[in-house]
Amino acid sequence: MTYQKLLTVQNHEIQLTKLHYYGIQGIIIDWFRPYLTNRKQKVEIKSPNSTHNLASDCGILKHGVHQGSILGPLLFLVYINDIPLQINSLAESVLFADDASVIISNGNFVDFSTSANHVLARMIEWFSANKLVLNLEKTNVMKSVTINQPHCALTVSYKDKCIEEAINLKFLSI
Repeated sequence: MTYQKLLTVQNHEIQLTKLHYYGIQGIIIDWFRPYLTNRKQKVEIKSPNSTHNLASDCGILKHGVHQGSILGPLLFLVYINDIPLQINSLAESVLFADDASVIISNGNFVDFSTSANHVLARMIEWFSANKLVLNLEKTNVMKSVTINQPHCALTVSYKDKCIEEAINLKFLSI
């Protein structure tokens, strides 16, 4: 099962708590707080056919890190590093950049289907607790079966939203 394109809008307080958990404390955590909080950002659109550009007002960045930052990718990885703990007993997770894949193995199709739905629910719980959103539109499920097994449709869903079963996927972490 693959969960792709995690929404990368980290909550600053959760980010600081996770940094502290991983041993970033004292002066270093004191440096991260102003780096993450009360930063301002604006959007500017440069028009190729005009000398007048459009720009938004400056706003305080309430979540995430500013685009193009050197620390942004590392902070995101620290933020999502505990996803496997949410599903460890049910599946193996593979995290790569902003993609997450979950590998579930079970010889019994009914048990596999139940596990897949349970893992999806647990992932969504983790996302909610960490103030992130799993993009269900970009989430796919793919099953691999031996040639001797009959075809069975796999239904993985959450709150009446069925996850599309894919025939092939790009597995980015290989």
